[in-house]
Amino acid sequence: MTLKTYLDAHAGSKLTVSGFNDKTGNAVANSALSKNRAQAIQAALVAANIPATTIELAKPADTTDTRTSDAQARRVEVVVQ
Repeated sequence: MTLKTYLDAHAGSKLTVSGFNDKTGNAVANSALSKNRAQAIQAALVAANIPATTIELAKPADTTDTRTSDAQARRVEVVVQ
């Protein structure tokens, strides 16, 4: 089942897109990177015919889990609610 099919079948479902960054570098620049990552995913979802009204961008987040590598910390998570 595709995401679009799932959303069509579950009216009222929302997507929350969260950008993350690692703990290295400048905090302001990292926040901007996280936001840009989330916006890029939002744009890709809209391009895949997911209605923009179902997508919410969450505030950029720092990864504080010390078990996570820096590469894993630089990510975007999409949660279906």
